[in-house]
Amino acid sequence: MKRNHEQHPDLFSYSTPVDHLALPNHFTFPYYYDPHPLAQIAINELQNYLETQTEWAHDFHSKGNMFAVLVVRSARGELGFLASYRGKPNQDNIAPSFFARSHPISSEHQQTIDSLQLKASTLSSDINAAVNDIAFCQLKSRKKELTLFSERESTSFQQTMENNKKERNRKRDTAKAKFHQDKDKKQLDDVIKQLGIQSSSDKRAFKTLKTQWKQELDTIDDKIDSHEACILSLKSERQKVIESLDTEQQNACQLTNALGDTKSLYQLFNCNETQRNPIHHSIEENLPKLLQAAFAQGLTPLALGEFWWGKSPYNQIRQHKNLYPVCQSKCFEILEFMLKGIEIDESPLEQTPSLNKTLEIVYEDEALVVVNKPAEFLSVSGKHISDSVLARLQERYPDATGPLLVHRLDMSTSGLLVFTLTAETNKHVQKQFIERCVQKRYTALLEGVVAPTEGVIDLPLTGDMQDRPRQMVCHEHGRKAETRFEVLSVENGRTKVYLYPTTGRTHQLRVHCAHQAGLNTPIVGDDLYGFKDSRLHLHAGYLKLRHPVTEQDMEFEVPEEF
Repeated sequence: MKRNHEQHPDLFSYSTPVDHLALPNHFTFPYYYDPHPLAQIAINELQNYLETQTEWAHDFHSKGNMFAVLVVRSARGELGFLASYRGKPNQDNIAPSFFARSHPISSEHQQTIDSLQLKASTLSSDINAAVNDIAFCQLKSRKKELTLFSERESTSFQQTMENNKKERNRKRDTAKAKFHQDKDKKQLDDVIKQLGIQSSSDKRAFKTLKTQWKQELDTIDDKIDSHEACILSLKSERQKVIESLDTEQQNACQLTNALGDTKSLYQLFNCNETQRNPIHHSIEENLPKLLQAAFAQGLTPLALGEFWWGKSPYNQIRQHKNLYPVCQSKCFEILEFMLKGIEIDESPLEQTPSLNKTLEIVYEDEALVVVNKPAEFLSVSGKHISDSVLARLQERYPDATGPLLVHRLDMSTSGLLVFTLTAETNKHVQKQFIERCVQKRYTALLEGVVAPTEGVIDLPLTGDMQDRPRQMVCHEHGRKAETRFEVLSVENGRTKVYLYPTTGRTHQLRVHCAHQAGLNTPIVGDDLYGFKDSRLHLHAGYLKLRHPVTEQDMEFEVPEEF
């Protein structure tokens, strides 16, 4: 792996002979692909370099990163590849001179950006100074002290009033006993009158006390409110500067495509009167950087390959050396523009893998249907694929009422699925699933040896909003997800297990198996959290529920095909 192109300083030549390989007919579909042989060789050479290089230091055992290669052809027909890592140049001590550079920024844009950054920094300093102003802090402290003191004094005064009231009641009772004759009525009235005057005096004194405290605290509150209004004003001004800075940075990022067209990042996300912001750091993803470098140097992109190198982050799941698609959530709008003028492979995501597959009916009666769903078969129709279990059952049972659907399985998961044929039975069975009365057991083959023979995995899950449809572990915002596991056998370095989910989160079993705090062993064929294979080796093999009409327990079991 070497550079020897004067005209193309970022271009690497192949160390491995590649002249015998045919060029790809179309560019790689970026969101789901098997790498072209030219891309795979480039990946191998880059990975070999990462294993042996001594030019720069980074502890990939502590923090990994996503790397990519872009196979290109020069105007003179020379083959080579560009290499990149996710992030900004010089990030994490990874040599900036080695990998494709980020997008250049004009001096005019840079001056404006520098000016806005300075202004934002100055405002942040002003805000920090205002928040920590000595007089302001003393006011807040004084308010806290006075509030506590006023509460104590009010409580004490109220207790005194309560004691005075008890004493007045005692005196009133004594006077009534002493002056019970009609001739003593005037003396009794005088005593009661004096006691009433004392009561009124206590109430006036308490009201005066509360008024005094309120006036003193209101004076302090006015000063605090005035100072906080200044802080809010500074924060509002800083926010406007940050928004201007963000817009300027997006305008400064000029993107080019194969047709020679140029658009700023801001223009891509703010067209047709729709204002949006790209996902943070989307421009630092590998493929946009690589394409920009290729177009800038007059190179023709031919194929792509992207892989993870090093330790996986905790929340997400990444496998060392494994290949990954481009993040569609971050890059779709950017690549939609940058890939104009380039013929791309057909999307595998829009093909129908279930087209010639049969759907086995395990059980059916007038109330419900249980099917054995094959792998790579949608439970319900998707955006691009209409064939699904639900669609076929709707065709098979045209007189069925209600939604039919009770629960789902991932497209790649095989096994038992329950459907209902009436609205009433649907509610009945749905309730069983919601109340977790249905017993489910999955069988999975794991890509490695699991040491414990049984246990419970408790890792909360949430969707990865920046990389859908992946799920991630999040102890702060994730929803509870729990799975019990039981090891069945170990053979040829792979472990077969039973999985018993007590919750039903998206991709729960797949994440719990693959995550470093779970079994740390992905399911064989898991193209999201592990490594590709002939299929996802996960099967919903056992299910027990109550019949919605007869109320009898029903058990279903179908063996896995792996």
